[in-house]
Amino acid sequence: MRTLLFLSCFCCLCSLIAGCSSEPPIYPLSGKVTLGGKSYERLLVYFRPIDAEVTPFNLGVGETDGSGVLKLNSTAGDGLAVGRYRVSFSCISSSGGNVGLATEKNDDDRRVVTKELVPAPYNDGENSPVEFEIESVENNSFEFDIPTSGA
Repeated sequence: MRTLLFLSCFCCLCSLIAGCSSEPPIYPLSGKVTLGGKSYERLLVYFRPIDAEVTPFNLGVGETDGSGVLKLNSTAGDGLAVGRYRVSFSCISSSGGNVGLATEKNDDDRRVVTKELVPAPYNDGENSPVEFEIESVENNSFEFDIPTSGA
């Protein structure tokens, strides 16, 4: 009888410990993101949880390659925890100038002009209309073409 009681308590304790893991599983995400139908290298894609507090497992950022293919990373690895996410975007173009110290003589020659190519509200982490749900599947696929004018 004592052995049965001990075995029952041991099994309950093991299941409690296994159920209290603080690291939720993460699931991979892949996809393609374009802006006005065009692919951009280094277009940034931000995933922020909608219904949960931010943790290392549910906050992610990815960037596209020259063909628009998205590579996502989070602190937890190459994926995100299950949940709903607000998705925002950023793509900065720069023109003019060279990198370096400006002097009075060459100040205008070195001025770099930057411009955000993604229109509002898609570039706003709080108000972007784009949502995506990560599911407990082997590959979550995210495909999106950002309109070139606001929503």
